[in-house]
Amino acid sequence: MSIFTLSHGLLWPTLHTLSAQGWLIVIGALLLGGLVKGVVSIGVPLVAIPLLTGLLTVKQVVLLLSMPIILGNIPQALEGGKTWPALKSIGFLVIGAVVGIALGVKILFMIPAHLAVGLAGCILLVAAITLLAAPKFTLPKKYAASMGLLAGFISGLMEGVSAIPGPLLATYLIATGATGKRFTKEIALVLVISVAVLIAMFGQSRHANETDLLISALAAVPVIAGIVAGRPLRDALPPKLFRALVLLFIIVAAVQMLRRSGLLGI
Repeated sequence: MSIFTLSHGLLWPTLHTLSAQGWLIVIGALLLGGLVKGVVSIGVPLVAIPLLTGLLTVKQVVLLLSMPIILGNIPQALEGGKTWPALKSIGFLVIGAVVGIALGVKILFMIPAHLAVGLAGCILLVAAITLLAAPKFTLPKKYAASMGLLAGFISGLMEGVSAIPGPLLATYLIATGATGKRFTKEIALVLVISVAVLIAMFGQSRHANETDLLISALAAVPVIAGIVAGRPLRDALPPKLFRALVLLFIIVAAVQMLRRSGLLGI
């Protein structure tokens, strides 16, 4: 019997009670996340999470965004072939991410809803500030494996708690010399594998069922539509300015999430 058949589901009990305005907000958040990704390649969760947590719990948002992340990254993970050699070259990063995301999901299941919002806000804030600062490092090859394990673990932990793998994955891969198609392929491989583990964890914990996965897969439609719509805008908009404005919006939204969680005491 499927591990999902025994579960009670997480998304539909809340989604089917939403008003028409609520549904418009959910679809709009997914579309906007895809649009921003299409223009400046910033991950969909960074934009969608602060908009969705006003209607859904963090657990629900993490599950809702899981299939769009997988479906959006599979083509890039397989692009150009040589997938197994690429996977072997980032093996420690993948192992760290899998362990981290398994622990992160367990933490997400255990903590109260308001604390989950606060943690997601903290992760969102750190991710946006780091991306805004755009730090660049060069990592010696002899440290690549050990640092990859650590970077993967922390990124997986962040992803399990908030669906945000954080800029750490990108920072690590760039520091090891990954650029262009190699960078795109390697980060896509990590995301596909780690999010697949996330979905399995939700299923084994009876926090998701087949209906939830179908809803999550359907959530990829507005995300992909946004990505397609955003690509022509890449040449029409100053990408650095647009990226900075988006990240500033995310920082403000993250602070609002922290305030809503009560962790700031205001």
